[in-house]
Amino acid sequence: MKSYTDQAKAELFFNEGNVSAKMGMFENALSLYDQAITLDDANPMYYNNRAVTLKRLGRFQEAINQYEEIVQKFPDYGKAFLSISSTCIEAGNYQGAVSSYRHFLDAYNKGQFTFNPIWGGVNQSTYAENLLETALLTSINYLSVDQQGLAIQAFQEAQ
Repeated sequence: MKSYTDQAKAELFFNEGNVSAKMGMFENALSLYDQAITLDDANPMYYNNRAVTLKRLGRFQEAINQYEEIVQKFPDYGKAFLSISSTCIEAGNYQGAVSSYRHFLDAYNKGQFTFNPIWGGVNQSTYAENLLETALLTSINYLSVDQQGLAIQAFQEAQ
């Protein structure tokens, strides 16, 4: 178990990483997320933000690998399955997105994880018919319109 001091330091590194990422300083953010993970490897958000930063650097396969590590380490962190799918869309790997959506749907249907419908401080479930639709829409909202269309098509194909 990590000490409270390590967890507090990790949270500071994580928050500094978020600031760096918002400023477009992605290499610095990546380093800060790495430091947070070194101090506290039990927080899936640290890994998640690291993967997002890898995507922003155009390092899609590394981001996918990071999301896959999240799935292995935190099997109930459903957001990672959706993130793999959207990253595959960004990388031009449509079949990879379909496959990941299938894994997501299988786990979802078995009740193997939960996910938070709160995104950006707003409860997204009020804007969609159901939690599954909410999860999909919030996972692709940053993609281009064309990529969103491909993601929705891949999701439908996976069903």
